[in-house]
Amino acid sequence: MPSKPILAVVLAIGAGSVLAAASPSSPLPALQTRVERLQANLESIESVRAIKRLQYAYGHYVELGLWNDFADLFAADAVTNYQSGVRGKDAIRKLFFDQVGQGKLGLAAGRIYPHILFQPVITLAPDGRTAKGRWRILAMLGRLGGSATWYSGVYENEYVFEDGVWKISVIHSEPKVTAAYTAAGWKDSGTHVSLHYDAASVTMPIPDPSSRIAAAAGNRTAPSLASLAGRVRQLGERAARWNDQAQVTNLLNTYGYAVDRKLWNQVADLFAEDGTLELGLQGVYVGRASIRRGLDRFGPQGLRESELNDHVYLQTIVSVAPDGHTARARGVEVILSSAPGGSHGELSEGIFENTFVKQKGAWKIQFVHFYPRMIVDAEAGWARSAKPAPSPSQEFPPDRPPTDSYEIYPKFAVAPFHFDNPVTGKPPQYPQGVLSAARRTTAATGVPSGPALRNAADLQARLAEAERALAAAEAYDAAENLIGAYGYYLDESPGDLAGLFVRGVSEDAGAHGLGAEGTIFVNQILQPVIDVAPDGRSARVRARLLDLNGISGGAGYWTAGTLEGQIVSEQGAWRFRTTRSSTRWTAPYPGGWARTP
Repeated sequence: MPSKPILAVVLAIGAGSVLAAASPSSPLPALQTRVERLQANLESIESVRAIKRLQYAYGHYVELGLWNDFADLFAADAVTNYQSGVRGKDAIRKLFFDQVGQGKLGLAAGRIYPHILFQPVITLAPDGRTAKGRWRILAMLGRLGGSATWYSGVYENEYVFEDGVWKISVIHSEPKVTAAYTAAGWKDSGTHVSLHYDAASVTMPIPDPSSRIAAAAGNRTAPSLASLAGRVRQLGERAARWNDQAQVTNLLNTYGYAVDRKLWNQVADLFAEDGTLELGLQGVYVGRASIRRGLDRFGPQGLRESELNDHVYLQTIVSVAPDGHTARARGVEVILSSAPGGSHGELSEGIFENTFVKQKGAWKIQFVHFYPRMIVDAEAGWARSAKPAPSPSQEFPPDRPPTDSYEIYPKFAVAPFHFDNPVTGKPPQYPQGVLSAARRTTAATGVPSGPALRNAADLQARLAEAERALAAAEAYDAAENLIGAYGYYLDESPGDLAGLFVRGVSEDAGAHGLGAEGTIFVNQILQPVIDVAPDGRSARVRARLLDLNGISGGAGYWTAGTLEGQIVSEQGAWRFRTTRSSTRWTAPYPGGWARTP
């Protein structure tokens, strides 16, 4: 008897294109394997980015006393080492609500509580369901008329993926060094928190997905061009949004470096032509030309002799619209400044909520809105000093008055959040009586579809494009892991640095490592700009160094500089090919930048 006819699966793709399902000689099964690997790796990158967003949200909520949102970031049975140890998110909520919030959301007037997290090293488990992360924390604790304390420590945390979102399952926080603001120097806590990672895991931040792909093979169906095309398009769009996120972060950090040096022409050029600049209560400058004019209120272009103007950008959360054309960013800005000659030093801290727009394929700043929370004399600190926010300039008047009216430290106010809680998906629960009218933009829902796919060759080209986008996203997270691990190894085990470098390449001889007993080196590396090569196989990195060093209980120092280098991917592992660190200034603690020579 003749065999049964084979039913061809006919699908229309694009404008009338007709293509059949895979035949035994079809390239589609091989392409399906590549698509499955692409999806598994993308899901790993999305998990790493979600964990970073989760932990940064933690810092933002703690700083402002949003205890309900803060506690919702934890798994129901989370374990912490707060005080003598607290278990469960309800107990965590109660602890902070009662003891820090004094029975209410927010902070009492005169209280300062920034908990700024940075320098992540994230290790994702092979099954993609759990993860570990190490972070720096730089905290400012105290109140006006009371005490003021710097706290620099580390977090070694664990995370779990449950109910479709990442949550914090374990918090382990310990101080590295602390100092009363007016003390002679930093004091080493003597506490060591073991690293959860080794060099091998740092250099391979995305676990090999082979076992997950094999486990799902039993549910695999015969591929068709239409089904694969749909998956590739969707995966490619997701990868593109993560690269947009990285590019916006790069733009923001580049803006900070340009402001450091008072490169006002370069700063203005980072804005869209109709962009706006609003710094605290100084009014709104509208348009690139007006922004450039307004920047002169801070002095002429270029730093003068012994002038300091460091603008440190930290804990940035970027939200890209689905169409990839606009984005929002929230983060913490710390400003270390002094007038020429090292006089009139100030320490400022605040929140930025900025918007961005993509024009002709390049991201531009649409709106900078900085909300200062605290401005104090650099030598006196926040227990003995509190300055008001500057008002609009008479010499360089803004185009519009400030959009908000509020008071800063010692008063308490909340800069509105553009993003919802990463776990609950709900808007923040603001304290009553504070600035809380969140400004939200309507995100576009459409996404570009790209040209229609006509055949397997078109699919292969689109897949290769998505794989390159994914490689670029992976390079960004790999660079952050390497930068973070580099700093922690310098702190505690310089002998392990070699594992972060390409074989035969020596690490930066100028880096600060362990010294004699009692010597403090806290190698804080932050604000990275990571430029990934078009092929996603290498990247140039630049980051800020803000080191704490000295003798425990004795003389202390601030040291600021830059770390630059190149990372490369070889045989599936990311490593440094080069690093070079340089020092821009060093000054005694406390408030040393007020006397920087």
